[in-house]
Amino acid sequence: MGCNGDATQFGTPLYIDEGDNPFGEPQRYIVAIAVTPSGVNMAVGGLQQFQAIATYNDGATENIAGVAEWVNENPAIGSFEPAGGRFLSKKPGVAIVRCRFEQAGHSVISTAAYINSFNPDANLPPAVPMNPEVTGNDEGVLVNWDINMTDGDLGGYNIWRTQVSASHYATDYGRVNDNLILYPPYLDRSVVSGWYYYRITAEDLMGLNSAPSEEVAVFVTGVSHYGGAWDADTAGNDNTVYGDAFSTGL
Repeated sequence: MGCNGDATQFGTPLYIDEGDNPFGEPQRYIVAIAVTPSGVNMAVGGLQQFQAIATYNDGATENIAGVAEWVNENPAIGSFEPAGGRFLSKKPGVAIVRCRFEQAGHSVISTAAYINSFNPDANLPPAVPMNPEVTGNDEGVLVNWDINMTDGDLGGYNIWRTQVSASHYATDYGRVNDNLILYPPYLDRSVVSGWYYYRITAEDLMGLNSAPSEEVAVFVTGVSHYGGAWDADTAGNDNTVYGDAFSTGL
């Protein structure tokens, strides 16, 4: 089975938590799938093999790339062959890839993998992230922006924050994330009540950084906890909260 990025055909999947057994004991079943590409950058016209490592409830693992359904969330960049998890690059850019596996009427959706189709302008800094948005909620500040679709060697994003209005970006903003953020959104848990001002930069695989995005502001109320920045990979891969290409209605 395979797919080339049409999210509408899948409907709304059911999610299987690790503590649940939808089949009844002692049936063996998959609790999670991790997707990994063979590399982070590829030439236009080239093929990239993906692995889909399934983890079972008994702790065993298996590569199910040949039997999983595959989708990328930017199909203009490339498409999958009909089976096997092999991705064909069509043009420079960025693609986020997932797979899905059906078992007894339930769907297990993988974590996301992030790949780049080769950019011949790799010596140039990435484009500025566009349309940043920030929203306060009970858990912190949800930061969102448009995925950069033009830089084939993009490595990820950084979020910068200050609590002083009209601050100088280079000296007064501090980075929120410890590691590069692969794709939006990002939940910044390290806030308390008050005003916060955010900017976003893109960083490529060579470490070149874009100019910062425009500044966006949010007033946070009712946040009682305080801690380090939430892990970017966790934020981006939480299918049940933020949805994915298989389930646009979540």
